Amino acid sequence: MAWVVAAVVTAGLVTGGVLVARGGGDPSPAVLPALDLGAAGQAAADASSAAGATEPAPLPGGTEPAKRSGDRADRPRLWPPVTYKLAGPLPSLPDRARAWKVGDSVDAARVAALATALGLDGQPTREPSGWTVRDGRRALVAHRLAGVPWSYGSGIFGACVTRTGGGPYRPGAGIQCLDPDAPVSNQPGAGATARPVAPGRPVAPARPLPPPALPTRAEAERVARDLATRAGLDLTGASVRVSNGFATRTVTIAPAVGGAPTSGFSWTVSVGAKGVVQSASGYLATPEPADTYPLIGVEEGFERLKKSAPLGGILRPGVAPAVELDPCPAGGKVPCAGRVKARVATVTGVRLGLQLAPAVAQGGSKPDVAYLLPAYLFDLEGGWSDVRAIVAVPDRYLTRP
Repeated sequence: MAWVVAAVVTAGLVTGGVLVARGGGDPSPAVLPALDLGAAGQAAADASSAAGATEPAPLPGGTEPAKRSGDRADRPRLWPPVTYKLAGPLPSLPDRARAWKVGDSVDAARVAALATALGLDGQPTREPSGWTVRDGRRALVAHRLAGVPWSYGSGIFGACVTRTGGGPYRPGAGIQCLDPDAPVSNQPGAGATARPVAPGRPVAPARPLPPPALPTRAEAERVARDLATRAGLDLTGASVRVSNGFATRTVTIAPAVGGAPTSGFSWTVSVGAKGVVQSASGYLATPEPADTYPLIGVEEGFERLKKSAPLGGILRPGVAPAVELDPCPAGGKVPCAGRVKARVATVTGVRLGLQLAPAVAQGGSKPDVAYLLPAYLFDLEGGWSDVRAIVAVPDRYLTRP
């Protein structure tokens, strides 16, 4: 529990939220509020936690305690650990870097500019939870949360019309719910020629839908860049990736902040046939400079990468290798756990960047501030993802929730 000792020592040196310098020189950077590093895709930073410091202590006389139900060792692993290795020597990186702060507010003109870029006809409506622009079945929603996350889509934001008082289903204005009492052929949108199938009668297999004529990767990137530019996102130094899907090409734009690449602060634009934006999401809050922090060093960052929990289920199509399964043992339980094969990921490069980390909500409230923390962005080959961020701020500046 080394971080506990560090936190106690740090707390005694804090005055007015700023850590007082020991040598009487410039003030040290402020201790950060409790941040949800788990939501940022970052495991606990301290080595003791990563090494399994929650194991119960031996009983007097050297007797081993009984394992408790729910201990981490007893839990099935959905995603096995990843072994990390270096393709070459680690680079020399700066030993200090600035953090940035993002709040939960944005100018209504910025929301309006984004709505216009998306082709929505309407002005933002301000609500306690954020801002909304609706245009038929399409809608833009910007949430009053840390970073002001926004999302755009069609046909998913309106409430459907349901039955009331146990009466018959009566479609009304707005998006119609499916009638749970009607056969499938009578649901809204079913064809007039649809006929119910007699019980026991074989059903002909459905014909697969032909894939739509998608734009090229370059065209999809151009559409996404144009949208971001017209919405006011600065693309200087941004990282842009295009991934393939069945019905869309997904463009991910990770903007640079203060010249540093970012992780977890991206815009995502799904571009369909004829270059139409089907859905999109991102952040609207403008980062503000925070304090400059000393860093743990890239070697320590790599050690923490090796001890971090695997990030399963976040791989992007066409980026990470396919998931391979071990066969279930004969006579074992079905379904069996632990079938996903372990990975060996090679670190091909590392950059100093920024990782988004929201503050921990207090008392059931919603997080209203987040930080872009200095982080080492490890470029990987063979892992579950192609980039992994490890926060580079020393533990003494982090407050544990």
